[in-house]
Amino acid sequence: MNLPANFPLKKVIITVVSVVIVIALIITGVAVAVNGKAANATVDVEQVSNISTQYWGDQSSTYGNATSDFVQELYPDKEKAISKIFVKEGDTVKIGDTLLQYDTTKLQLTVESKELEEKKKKYELEQAEKELTKLQNTAPYVEPVIPEPEPEPTPTPVPESQAELYTEITEHSKPFKGAGTEEDPYVFLCTEDAVLTKGFLLKLLGVTDPRATPTPTPTPTPSAEPTAQPSEVPTATPQPTVTPEPTAEPTTAPTEAPTPAPIEPTEAPAVSSMVWFKQMTFTKTNETGGESVPTPEPDFTLPDGPFVARFEVHEQDNENLPLVKGWQMDGDKISAGFFNEVISEPDDIQMPDLSYADPGISYDTGGSMYTAEELQQMIADKKQQIQDLKLNVKQAAHDLEKAKLDLENATIKSTVNGVVKSLTDLDTAMSTSSPFLVVSGGDGFYITASLNESLLGKVHVGDTVMASSWENGQMYAAEIVQISDFPNDNSDYYYDGSSNPNSSTYQFTARIADADGLKNGMGLDITLQAASDNASNAIYLFKAYIRSDDGGKYVLKVGDDNRVHKTYIKTGKTIYNQYLEIKSDTLTEEDYVAFPYGTSAIDGAKANGMEENTDENDGIDARGLDA
Repeated sequence: MNLPANFPLKKVIITVVSVVIVIALIITGVAVAVNGKAANATVDVEQVSNISTQYWGDQSSTYGNATSDFVQELYPDKEKAISKIFVKEGDTVKIGDTLLQYDTTKLQLTVESKELEEKKKKYELEQAEKELTKLQNTAPYVEPVIPEPEPEPTPTPVPESQAELYTEITEHSKPFKGAGTEEDPYVFLCTEDAVLTKGFLLKLLGVTDPRATPTPTPTPTPSAEPTAQPSEVPTATPQPTVTPEPTAEPTTAPTEAPTPAPIEPTEAPAVSSMVWFKQMTFTKTNETGGESVPTPEPDFTLPDGPFVARFEVHEQDNENLPLVKGWQMDGDKISAGFFNEVISEPDDIQMPDLSYADPGISYDTGGSMYTAEELQQMIADKKQQIQDLKLNVKQAAHDLEKAKLDLENATIKSTVNGVVKSLTDLDTAMSTSSPFLVVSGGDGFYITASLNESLLGKVHVGDTVMASSWENGQMYAAEIVQISDFPNDNSDYYYDGSSNPNSSTYQFTARIADADGLKNGMGLDITLQAASDNASNAIYLFKAYIRSDDGGKYVLKVGDDNRVHKTYIKTGKTIYNQYLEIKSDTLTEEDYVAFPYGTSAIDGAKANGMEENTDENDGIDARGLDA
């Protein structure tokens, strides 16, 4: 911007500086107001331990019966090989005594096989999920828009042919253009199978046929005065001249030329391998065998050569249409050559232009050839396949866990205090589907019930279950002494809705140490506690104390300055619909947090409600921080 010479520049500078100062004062005032509000605000806080809980695992309920005469039965297993049996029939055993040992080599191979099967199922699931992602990112095929065909242009009328078409070119054939020179040769319109006659070739080459018939010379009329005898006209074969008789009025009579002797045809000289020779004569014999009658003279005769001639074949035999092929001969140089265009092969193969292709034909252009409906169906089918593969992965994991349990439980121990009632060979037990080893117990009470397959690996031998009797209202603690390796034939057990009722169940046995008030066959409700991997370490904070913004989930945590500050956290699963798992290490049970809603819940507010240590000498609050 150009300012006039007398413009007050000093006033402009003063104005700009004043505006900047005003803006700075406004920003400073807002910041001071905000900080002042935070400095004066007070917010109540709670210790994390008071608003959180711990998760010890899922609970599952089932139903069983109390029995005073528990029997431990071992059935033969085709997948297990027994390496050693430590008892014999009639032996007295106690709980924990070793009964037999399975071969661990075969069990280890089974575990490895199940591990490979699980990896295979997981790989299939990963591939299916990748295929689903690919299908979801695939654009559907869109029918190409076929442009309206352009109207065909009105063909330009082709002039009619003015040249004569020759199938045989003689010395009397008339070219339709040219002067016979190398620059402007004679041009003849001919067919593809046209031939050249001998007479034409002689004209082309400028050679006189030595066997041609001489032209007859008339005898002059005699006069009163003697005249010289006419000279003889040389002919191919000399013959005497017949003199006519004089009359009153002398007239000149034509001298009749003698009939030449027939000429034996001789082989014409070879001019080119592509030239067809044909003998041509302009006389014909009377049908009666009389004297030859001269043919009428043609209208046109080519001049004596040598000259240059070109022979052209055009479309529709019209010289105004494109040339099909041609051949040129030079009578002076005895040379010939084709001059029609030679179409060379392309160096590179060009892809066809499919922009105007028939839409009814499928062309592979590298894009999607599936319609939107087909893609939706394929995506739905792939999702169903993924669901099936997820079940297969779970089943493979279950089979692997069972194989590991079999390996861990390769040593079979007694689960009752009793006597080995029977011990038979494996073949007999296999053929009769009966147990090969039976231990009968006679002391205490046992509970027999079933658990869902989802609890395998979470409930173990040695775990304690709680049983309650409806009949006497008492609670009993029982220790699991056995979990069957085989699923039950049916699933008629109590189901509380916490597991899948369509899955398999496995029988387990628990021993009740204090069985006061129990009777044989009494029904019991049983509660199983499934252990969690991180049950004792995770913190589950009450959801109301967690808030989120664009940066993620956060809590207002009390800092070293006894003021709350926004602290972002990582969360996990939800339990009991009220508590959210805290996965990050930024929060412990000893920390204090504020309710993150309300006018006073701002970053920097002073914490209120923290329990101060009553010892005035150390000045340390309940969190272990300096007051």
